[in-house]
Amino acid sequence: MPTTSSVRARLACAAATLGAALASLPATTTPAHAAPPTAYTVTGVDTSHHNHGREETTPIDWRRVATNHSFAFLKATQGTRYTDPWLQRDYTAAAGTTLLRAPYHFFDPRTTGDGAAQARHFVAAARAAGYQGGGKGELPPVLDIEKVHRNHKEVCPPELRVQQVRIFLDEVERSFAVKPIVYTRASFVQECMGGRGEVFAGHPLWLARYRSGANEPQPVPGAGRSWTFWQHTDEAQTPGIPGRSDLNVFRGSTADLRALAGRGQQAQPSAPSDTTRS
Repeated sequence: MPTTSSVRARLACAAATLGAALASLPATTTPAHAAPPTAYTVTGVDTSHHNHGREETTPIDWRRVATNHSFAFLKATQGTRYTDPWLQRDYTAAAGTTLLRAPYHFFDPRTTGDGAAQARHFVAAARAAGYQGGGKGELPPVLDIEKVHRNHKEVCPPELRVQQVRIFLDEVERSFAVKPIVYTRASFVQECMGGRGEVFAGHPLWLARYRSGANEPQPVPGAGRSWTFWQHTDEAQTPGIPGRSDLNVFRGSTADLRALAGRGQQAQPSAPSDTTRS
C-alpha cells in the first residue's frame, strides 16, 4: 500500500499537471453562448445499458464508433449498489480502440450521508472493469450529477447534500490520483443545489445543453470556469451504436484532449495512438 505522503505527493503532481493541461485549452473570453456545436471538431459519445438496443442485448461496435469520434464516457455505477451490466464489456472493447475514455458514476443519494459509499462503489466497479485512472488513453473519472427519477417523475434528489458531493469527489480523487470531471447543468446547480457550484471549482466541467442552436452551455454558478465538454444532443445517430445516442464536443484540439488523458497514477503515461480522430 502507498504511504500517505506518497499519495499526497502523487495527488499534488496530478493536480498540477491537470491544471496545466486545462490552462492550455482555448481561452474562454469568447462572448458567452456564441458558438454552435459544429464549431468544435473533437467529438465523443457517452453510453450506458440504454444504448444496447431495445432489449439492451445488442453490443456496441466500438471500432466503428472510434472511426468517427475521439472519446467516450461509459456508465459504470449509480448510487451505492447498481453497476451497469455492460460496463466490463464496453470498457474492454473501447480500450481496444483509439478512443480516449473514462467511466462515470450517476450520483443517486438515498440517504443524506452516502457520498463516501457511492464513491467506494464507483471506484471498485471501475477498477474491476480495468480502469486505472492514469492508464494509457484514460481520461479522468466522471461524476454525473443531475435530476433523478422518483415515483415516475424527474426531481431534485431529496437526499442531496452539497457536502456529500464534496466527499464523493475527494474520495474518487484520492483513489485515482486525478481530479474528476463533473457532468451537470447550470439549471440543476441553481435549482437543486441552491447555486452552490463552488463545490465543482477546479474540476473540468462536462455540461449539458440540448437543442440550443448557437447557444453554448450556461456557466455553473461558483464553479469559476467554462465548460470543457458539451453534451449537445441525445438524438444523434452514431455508427456503431444501436438507436439514438448522446453526442458531445470537446473545447480544444485532439492534442489538448490527449493532455487530459493519463494524468493519474502513471508518472509518464504513454500517449494514445496518433490515429485518434478529430
